[in-house]
Formats: sequence, structure tokens, C-alpha cells
Amino acid sequence: MFDPWPDEPEEPNPESRWSDPERDLPRVPTPAVAEEDVDPEILETFWRSVILANVALFGLALGPMLVYFRGWWLWGGAAVALGAVAGLRVYHHYRAFQERHGDGEAPRASESRTESDEPPERNA
Repeated sequence: MFDPWPDEPEEPNPESRWSDPERDLPRVPTPAVAEEDVDPEILETFWRSVILANVALFGLALGPMLVYFRGWWLWGGAAVALGAVAGLRVYHHYRAFQERHGDGEAPRASESRTESDEPPERNA
């Protein structure tokens, strides 16, 4: 065929020094879990948290840009408020799920203390 630059020297391909990761890296088997095998409450909490986290990230990222670049204080403030509320809801869902399905750990010292455990006050 037609060579547009006949006097051009052959240059080495800089990517040839790299290996092919599809061929060279080891294959790690990942367990396939069917959606039917997961507890419906866990699945619902997960997807609710994912959606709310995306809304929170979107609002908290878009709001300041609307204020700074466009000067739209009302829309930017509303986006930040929406993002903050969505982020708080994710935190709420996480804590509620953690309380319902504790991982079996003993409560922390600050959580397990009661009033009777308090040291007596000293009169100095």
C-alpha cells in the first residue's frame, strides 16, 4: 500500500515493554452468589444505601459547583441540603442495620458503662 512517510524511521512501540495483563495475571475465582441466596432485608438495605449514597455524592458535589460557577445559591443550597440529608439517611440505615444484626462483638467500654459503674465522686 501507499506509505505516506517513506523516510520516517521505524520507532519502537513503547507499549511493547508491558505484558498482557489478560494473559499474564493469575485468575482468582470469585464465588457466584445468586440474588435469591441473600437475605431480603440485607439486599434491600444494601440497595437503599447505594442509591442514597449516590444521591448524597451527587448533591454534595453539584451544589458547591452551582454556587461557585453559576452563582445559583438557591439551587446549589438545595443540592447540598439534599446531599446532606441523603448522607445522613445512609448513616442511619447503616447504624440501624448494625444494631439489628450485630457482628457478635462485645460492646465498647464507653457503650457498656452504666451509672452504677461510674466511680464515686470524691469530696476533696
